[in-house]
Amino acid sequence: MDLPMIDGVTIPEYKARIGLSAADHVVEDALRYHEARSIAQRGPVDEAIAAHKRLLELMPEEPWIYEDLAALYGLRGSTQEAIVVLLTLADLYLRQGRTAAEQRTFQQAAALAPGDPEILARLAVPPRSRLAPPGPPPPPPTARASMPAAPARADPPSAAPAPPPATRGAPAAPPKDAPQKETPPEARGREEGGKRGARAVPRKAESLGQVLQQMGLVDSDQLTQALEIQSRTGEKLGQILIDLKVITEVQLAEAMGRQWGYRYLSLADVRIDPDAVKLVPHSLALRLHVIPITWEHGRLVLAMTDPLNVIAVDDVRLITGQEVEPVVTTEDELMAAINRHYQVDSAMDAPSRETMEDLAAEVSEDEVSVEQMKALVEDAPVVRLLNMIIDDAVREGASDIHVEPQRNGVLVRYRIDGVLHDVMKPARNLRAPLISRAKIMADLDIAERRRPQDGRIHLRSNGRGLDLRVSTLPTIFGEKVVMRLLDQATPLIGLNRLGFHSETLRLWEQAISSPYGMLLVTGPTGSGKTTTLYATLGTINTLEKNIVTIEDPVEYQLPRINQVQVNVKAGLTFAGGLRSILRQDPDIVMVGEMRDRETSEVGIQSALTGHLVLSTLHTNDAATAVTRLTDMGIEPFLISSSVLAIMAQRLARQICSHCKIAYVPPPDALKRLGLEASKEDIQLYRGQGCEECRFTGYRGRIGVFELLVLSDTIREMIVRRAPSPEIKAQAVREGMQTLRDDGLEKVLSGVSTIDEILRVVYVAE
Repeated sequence: MDLPMIDGVTIPEYKARIGLSAADHVVEDALRYHEARSIAQRGPVDEAIAAHKRLLELMPEEPWIYEDLAALYGLRGSTQEAIVVLLTLADLYLRQGRTAAEQRTFQQAAALAPGDPEILARLAVPPRSRLAPPGPPPPPPTARASMPAAPARADPPSAAPAPPPATRGAPAAPPKDAPQKETPPEARGREEGGKRGARAVPRKAESLGQVLQQMGLVDSDQLTQALEIQSRTGEKLGQILIDLKVITEVQLAEAMGRQWGYRYLSLADVRIDPDAVKLVPHSLALRLHVIPITWEHGRLVLAMTDPLNVIAVDDVRLITGQEVEPVVTTEDELMAAINRHYQVDSAMDAPSRETMEDLAAEVSEDEVSVEQMKALVEDAPVVRLLNMIIDDAVREGASDIHVEPQRNGVLVRYRIDGVLHDVMKPARNLRAPLISRAKIMADLDIAERRRPQDGRIHLRSNGRGLDLRVSTLPTIFGEKVVMRLLDQATPLIGLNRLGFHSETLRLWEQAISSPYGMLLVTGPTGSGKTTTLYATLGTINTLEKNIVTIEDPVEYQLPRINQVQVNVKAGLTFAGGLRSILRQDPDIVMVGEMRDRETSEVGIQSALTGHLVLSTLHTNDAATAVTRLTDMGIEPFLISSSVLAIMAQRLARQICSHCKIAYVPPPDALKRLGLEASKEDIQLYRGQGCEECRFTGYRGRIGVFELLVLSDTIREMIVRRAPSPEIKAQAVREGMQTLRDDGLEKVLSGVSTIDEILRVVYVAE
């Protein structure tokens, strides 16, 4: 490599100017390194490999050159050569006494050659036993593959990231004052791990298990169990620990960042620069699992789930022509950010156009035969479109997907935080194929378009198990499809995270600790009753208890709990299933819903015979549940003897924390809440609207609760058939906090807004 002049002078003149001797080659080495990285940036790969080999001849003891070379071999697909480079670097680390780095390098080589006896044998030797006295670098191993000339050692594509290259076509100036030999700036960033603008990697990277133990997230037994699973399945250690519910995705990302010296960023807490996003095409962001978020110190900050993927880093560097600073984030946050900041319409254009070319624009849906429809729904654009709709709904946190036929097309809407949002309007010609594709996935009859149908889809979206309950309904413009998303990866929420007032939570926990009796949760559809029951079961689920549920459908699978799915066609109803459950020696029984008199009678008899029974009813408040049971034909004395407590609830949207602002409400708004209009010092909160909340001002939901605990007085009122308003009034006198009061408290504390509480809770004086 011919070295350029610096500041218009030759290299010897420049060295003399800064006080370096002619025998000191630090300037030449730095320039050669930057030149090699520049070649790697612009390609081709073979030329870059040759440049790095020449560089190794001059600097055989510099680890970062081996790392670059192995990454280049990985880009070329030369796995065997990359392994040879890794083994040579491991020997270099051994001579330097860096056993942790040596161990990491062997692990990287083992990932490329699983089961290789030589690598496994070296890994089996304790690090201290491998320490060797310093000596000249050994020749590269030749038993595996021949390598030209110099020793080579570097990391494969999944190994430690290579140092960032210099700006395209312009080698960086050497250090101004360096009487001793210096490490190139990029390598210093890797070795020292703290320079501004440099990618920091710890000097001695520890294993992920060690880092997790240091963070106090796993103990030795949990780590041993995960490693045993890894030895059998070959899965990544972090994913195994997540599957075992030992750590969360956020904790894994934080640990990886600590392990390799990268920052962890929660994309929900940072502002993403739209100009940065535009630098990387949508298709590449999805393929590489990356998204640019901003610039720092002249570098493009790139959020990734795997910052050690140097191929992705180099691809972004080549496409953008900019230096890249990787940061760590979670899979869910990354995909949500990609979905938010890249327009869905652009992803739809191609399938829409392709499909419209295949369909005759004037053919009505009724004229399309079943055979034609099957051919259309297997068309790749339609498959991609529906998969994209489902994937985006999962990333957005939607609970339902609505595919609604319109006069001139089809409308797709997501229900997010209890409110429907329009997300896309595919072309009219996609209406029939899209709906038929959903019906085929749910194993429904695509030829039947005149009556409603129900089905179920089980699939994996972004690596997560997902169940979809599918319902079709004939409308005047065609069939409407609603898909309820049940994410099996959703963790069980604890009672303390549902939004209970402290006193309400204490009373509920006291009630669920009873050995027998009935507990009812009431509210309209979509008010979170099932979530509350699951959280309750999670609280009282202990080793010595046998818990059995009967549900329609089973929404989430709970550990150590026997769950039964209602199957009316097979004769398994709530009442029949409950009778069978009672012969299974249960301690606690959960009935999905008290739908009829028979189910209610069996449930109450179960509560009276020593079982704790949990169930739901559809009523507006807690006191009305008593009237509902009597209307079903249940005797009042049985209700008063069996029911312990009744809880009514709603779900209200929370104010988005990213755009939350304070304001002084007008008097009429306070009056609607029953507050004195003269209280001008009351300060409330609302969301201005931002990208994080889809400009709604709300993000997430919280429960609003009303808990009626049956006292002796209320039991007496039930026996004499007192109306529900009297029962409610007595409960309030005994200290019950109504839905209105709980909602008002959440408004005053800045959790929700006046309009939202008025939307979900009817407030009346």
